[in-house]
Amino acid sequence: MKICIINFFYYPYEPGGAAVAVRILVEALKKRGHEVFVITTGPKTPKSFSEEIQYGIKVYRFYPFGTWISNYTGRVSNMGRIFTFLLNFWNPHTYLTLKKILEKEKPDIVHVHEVPYLSLSVYSAAKSLKLPIVSTIHSVILLYPHNNLPYLDKIADIKYPFLNDNYKVYEMISALYRNINKIIINSATPDVTIFLTSAIKEIYLKYNFFKSSKNIVFPNILEIDKTEPKKENTNKKTFDIIYAGGLTKKKGGHTLIKAFGKIHDEYARLHIFGSGEYKAYFKKLAEGDKRVIFYGTLPNDEIQKFYEIADVAVVPSECFENFSVAIIESFRAGVPVIGSNVGGNPELIKDGYNGFLFEPGNVEELRNILEKAINNKEKLRKMGENAFEWVRKLDTKKRIPELEEIYKEAIKLKQKE
Repeated sequence: MKICIINFFYYPYEPGGAAVAVRILVEALKKRGHEVFVITTGPKTPKSFSEEIQYGIKVYRFYPFGTWISNYTGRVSNMGRIFTFLLNFWNPHTYLTLKKILEKEKPDIVHVHEVPYLSLSVYSAAKSLKLPIVSTIHSVILLYPHNNLPYLDKIADIKYPFLNDNYKVYEMISALYRNINKIIINSATPDVTIFLTSAIKEIYLKYNFFKSSKNIVFPNILEIDKTEPKKENTNKKTFDIIYAGGLTKKKGGHTLIKAFGKIHDEYARLHIFGSGEYKAYFKKLAEGDKRVIFYGTLPNDEIQKFYEIADVAVVPSECFENFSVAIIESFRAGVPVIGSNVGGNPELIKDGYNGFLFEPGNVEELRNILEKAINNKEKLRKMGENAFEWVRKLDTKKRIPELEEIYKEAIKLKQKE
């Protein structure tokens, strides 16, 4: 099968979990013998688009006209943000570029992932060529321009550009934004829409998105390269807690640091990985506590070494987590997770089985759970084993054949039109 994968970023540009998930998917499909090519954004080039071969995968990159993408250009002005916001609805340059590439490649199926910067014209281009479309929804970006639910922004004390803390105005703007997106996407509805969790499926269907699409829940796939969880180090004195995520309020690292600061255990250690706009604020919160260690941004394989010594990971997000890569990475290493009870997290973390859940932003509840974990290491070890067994069902060897059936279903649905 010839498969086109579309995502707003692709390796080596991987600013978030969706880009990592897409790379894993592309590599797994290639291993199964499919012919796969990728369409994504890239730095500005004199040509309308660039074409390269990356590890045997053909990758098309282009810079959508009129947008400002900070990953390539650096700091973006407010005017640039406004233009980008407006063109995110429907960008004619994206439409024409994609149509040109798709006409050249003639794929059997088009699998669309995240489309910010590319715009919803991605769907229109594939639809105009009568190509079967599968879409995977990774976030709430089509519902809220800030890519988060307002009540969670309030917990995280997020200030909106131009609006400060006026959440009611943000709700009104979001309603207009949502309706425009709905009109565009429902006019070029995918044949099959994949939601990573039931939580995100429910919220999109609540707003009448993807009405004529076949809608299913199908989690991201993983490459599981181990057959058993990590070995326990019985000689270790420290209790090691991992936080791997952005140093932003939305990711809730400040809540974790505050909760950890209330724990008076000299052997407890909090290892913090990542960077972000609130790095200085987070460091100030931990000032004087030598048990808190900041590592900055490290390659994923370096972080994996720390999972080998970790007792527990914490994902304290104060944003809508759909299918948290941080949770999955922890489970893959056999590390249980303490996570906030938001979005799809409860579908991954089974409270008391492979981790614990707490209310987002609740410092005292998180502190109590951390203390319980420190005092119940044997139970925590068993939960780590459960976490590893749970995540094994997402292995590419099991899930790719299921995805192939979804592709075949989309092709059949297109043929019936």
